[in-house]
Amino acid sequence: MEHKQRINDQWFFSSTYDENLEKSTDISNFEAVQLPHNTVDLPYQYFDEKSYQKKTCYFRKITIDSMVRNFIRFEGVMAVAEVYVNGEHVATHKGGYTPFEVELPNTQTEHLLAVVVDGSERDDVPPFGAAIDYLTYSGIYRDVFLIERHGVFIEEPFFKIKNKAENTYTAELAFNVQEAGTLQVMLTGEDLAIEGTIDATVGANTFVFPEMTVNEWSPENPHLYELVILEEEDLLYQQKVGFRRAEFTKDGFYLNGENYPIIGLNRHQDYPYVGYAMPEEWQVEDVRVLKHELGLNMVRTSHYPQSLAFIAACDELGLLVFEEIPGWQHIGEGEWHDVLLQNVREMVVRDRNNPSVVLWGVRVNESDDHHELYTKTNALCRELDPTRQTGGVRYLERSEFLEDVYTMNDFSYDGGDTERLKREIEVATYDNVQVERKGLRTVEQVVGEKVPYLVTEYAGHMYPTKRFDQEERLIEHAMRHAVVVNAAYENPNISGAVGWCAFDYHTHENFGSGDRICYHGVMDNFRVSKFAASVYASQQDPKQNPIMVPLTNWTRGDRNMAQSVPIYVFTNCDEIEVRYNGKSRGFYQREEGGKFSHLPYPPIVLKEFNFLWGEPFGPLDVIGYLNGEVVVTKEYTNEPVLHDLVVETSHETLIKSDRWAAAKITMKIVDQKGNLLPFLMGSVRLENEGGEVLGGNDVPVIGGSAVCWVRTLPETDQIKLVATYGEFKKEVTIQVEG
Repeated sequence: MEHKQRINDQWFFSSTYDENLEKSTDISNFEAVQLPHNTVDLPYQYFDEKSYQKKTCYFRKITIDSMVRNFIRFEGVMAVAEVYVNGEHVATHKGGYTPFEVELPNTQTEHLLAVVVDGSERDDVPPFGAAIDYLTYSGIYRDVFLIERHGVFIEEPFFKIKNKAENTYTAELAFNVQEAGTLQVMLTGEDLAIEGTIDATVGANTFVFPEMTVNEWSPENPHLYELVILEEEDLLYQQKVGFRRAEFTKDGFYLNGENYPIIGLNRHQDYPYVGYAMPEEWQVEDVRVLKHELGLNMVRTSHYPQSLAFIAACDELGLLVFEEIPGWQHIGEGEWHDVLLQNVREMVVRDRNNPSVVLWGVRVNESDDHHELYTKTNALCRELDPTRQTGGVRYLERSEFLEDVYTMNDFSYDGGDTERLKREIEVATYDNVQVERKGLRTVEQVVGEKVPYLVTEYAGHMYPTKRFDQEERLIEHAMRHAVVVNAAYENPNISGAVGWCAFDYHTHENFGSGDRICYHGVMDNFRVSKFAASVYASQQDPKQNPIMVPLTNWTRGDRNMAQSVPIYVFTNCDEIEVRYNGKSRGFYQREEGGKFSHLPYPPIVLKEFNFLWGEPFGPLDVIGYLNGEVVVTKEYTNEPVLHDLVVETSHETLIKSDRWAAAKITMKIVDQKGNLLPFLMGSVRLENEGGEVLGGNDVPVIGGSAVCWVRTLPETDQIKLVATYGEFKKEVTIQVEG
């Protein structure tokens, strides 16, 4: 059997490392920490990423039952972990994105565990060896478990499904055991109850399920079943599984037998101040944002495997996943290849039972062709999981196609920038194309023939946009995303498009805006929306979530030539009504055959009322209707002033456990109509009793909003917050329960 206990508390940490530090026996003088943990707390901007590219050391005392086998499982340590038990070296793991286990000796019941973490960018570990456009914060930043095993326990289980007909499947459960035993296998759900036994022998075993009629998993209906393995009353294995048919074809992507256009975004897993070290509920929250706020049906885990909690939430909430191995353009040599192949194994074995994962990325993002390496990555992935297709993200036309799906970063659409720049300079980019820039290239232009094809990046660095940019830049940012999404819908041979990217992210000094931030997201790094987010959000079912976002701040003089129109309204409503100065200016619908006619819900464009500089300027109301009923309203004042400080918290109660928990505090400085004041900067002073404010108590105001997280401490029973901005003061109380 197996007993698994999370051990994220009672760790001690040294931010410096000297030779033989791991042999220390008195750890009481080191800093007491809880996991997840980053080795260096960082400011939001203009920091030196070399500050965490060093060795540090973690310690924990472990008490075990010496009559059973004991393992420590690390879900993620960045970037190289050297593990010591009682001062003796027992394991090395290279790579910060995949799990690994270490067995403890059972010669005694008390052990002192030491983990030397090397956060430097070593050229023997993917993704390192050259420049990469993202940061890899060091630390033990995911969960750690103590696992007891004795008798029969399950190794490398694989729930392998096979479709027979619509809603009809067979399945095999393959697994290994090191001791024979009679096991009970159960697969249950609201509409299914299957139970059987298997006399497991040492080594490989297979349990074959009978033919089943099931509810198929999809983003719209993320139906899951409970898979359990028991030995008598002892639980050996438990996993939620799903049934779905997912296939990339020359004619597009098909899910459960129906053509299913993919619209998604890439996600980096970093957060302000703590880098990767956010607890699992915030990994889950990102899935909710991607699925329900942005209305996506796919996420690409750029450019590395992401947390188990994130993938499980994609199963639960319904979000397709394209999961890929660590890397960014550079291919190393020798041991670098060995580590990459080990990362492939660890990624696939961990996540091959998750129905949300529909495509494995087995090529380093945007790397050149490498026949030997990518033949191996594809072969290994297909051996470990023959039920899913492989992809390899490149920017190259007609590169060697070893995968099942040609996955392509297409940055050919530039909004006319190349043509304009060529009047002054000779423009060179890695995505130079000799075809008309129409949103996306065709499959034939890229590959030379029709093949399964998915666009995996666009926009991004072509038009970086800050949330507090001038209005026209924010609008252009949104329109560029809309052009490409429209082109993806237009071409039935393209399975879909996954844009760059969901959230702004931190990067090295030679990328981004110099402040260590790439402003490529449709949301900022705090998960606050830019205009471009509405392009995606407005394509979801209006019955589930009516959306209406006019791309305007309704000012006189922020746009060139003091224009106020056109106003693009991204909405899934049937029609909108415009009221100016309290009087209706009429109802507006979508134009037939317009520029974005292939979108499920093209924007509605307001062109007809404009004003010259100095003319009277009044308030504006935009009202969205669905089936004749008002479902959403947006109001603007013509004379915005600082009216209120609105404080929202993600949690009224936090649960205190072996790890820390956090609530997100969003402080909005708004005008009379509740709209953010988009050019307001400064800071909100946040005083706290209990807990800790990540990033410090002076929370920066960025484009009218100040966002932070407040975390629990081991002694925290209640968190009281007082937010002050100028004359405004608001209080929030968060309960903390054990």
